Amino acid sequence: MTSSAIPTPRPLYSPSAQAAIAAAMARVALLAAGVDCIYFLFFLVVDSPWLAWINVLSVALYAAAYRLAQQQKLRGGALLIWLEAFVHAVVGTLMTGWDSGFHYLLLMFIPSVILTNSRRQSLAFVVALLVFLVTLDFLSRGLGPLAPLSATALIALKWLNITIFIFMFSSLSIYYRRKIVQAERSLHAQATQDALTGLHNRRHFQLVAEQELVRCQRTGSKACLLMMDIDFFKTINDTYGHETGDHVLISVARTLKQGARAMDTLARWGGEEFILLMPDVDAEEALVVAERFRQAVEQTPIVFSSGEILCTLSFGVTQLERGEPLGAAVGRADRALYRSKVDGKNRVSHE
Repeated sequence: MTSSAIPTPRPLYSPSAQAAIAAAMARVALLAAGVDCIYFLFFLVVDSPWLAWINVLSVALYAAAYRLAQQQKLRGGALLIWLEAFVHAVVGTLMTGWDSGFHYLLLMFIPSVILTNSRRQSLAFVVALLVFLVTLDFLSRGLGPLAPLSATALIALKWLNITIFIFMFSSLSIYYRRKIVQAERSLHAQATQDALTGLHNRRHFQLVAEQELVRCQRTGSKACLLMMDIDFFKTINDTYGHETGDHVLISVARTLKQGARAMDTLARWGGEEFILLMPDVDAEEALVVAERFRQAVEQTPIVFSSGEILCTLSFGVTQLERGEPLGAAVGRADRALYRSKVDGKNRVSHE
């Protein structure tokens, strides 16, 4: 018998969240069924066959919960897991006594409930659990063990339950720690990345670029900005649709990322514009890089459902000057980009 890390789920989960919860619930059901198999063998060894065969029913319940989890019937699966855990705790405690330690396993419900419910609901559950345990304690001590074990078997059972509790509680803690880390990474990505292209977003780029300006001023090193704009992007959207336009943005971003250095900072500046910060590069070197990017994009067909197209980029290049604000450098790069557009597009200009 073991408790679940998955509380009765709230409605209106997204499909991806439902799939993740269902997968976790299925793993919990399998693990719990394995624990009940251990109990089955233990009670056979200590010559308590009746207690052993109770665990067969528990395994059947967990098998049903596993099946429901695979079908993403989350409420039914969670209900079976909770029902088995509490009923098994009551039966195990009344049969073998409070000192057997079956009640320890119910404590594992506390973190999952607190972390997945409101404060009011969590408090109500904790109070109810406390009342439940106090009642079970008085009841079991008043009645005495209904199927008593030998002193040696009782000690062995207590430590088996404690060991399972420690193992399951540790697993539960690791599970929530992993979820917290994943959530932190997701929030960081949302705060720093463009959702469509996966490149840095404008806010993060500005932060990095400001830091680079400070470094350049302190060390006297050089750095350059490249402003890039997809030519005729509105025509692409109007002709092929916005889905194809998004595909073009993703493809161009991938080409630029493949050509950038690890130390460079590439971002989607907005719309069909991209910007690249290149530390330790002067204007002459930046022009060479921009021309390489221009050719790479021009020569990379973009395949979509209706065929393939070629697109081009216009560039504006400038070198950062010591002591200037970022806006000044961006303004120069933008003016150079505008000149590339005016002069016929698909070219590199410098200011």
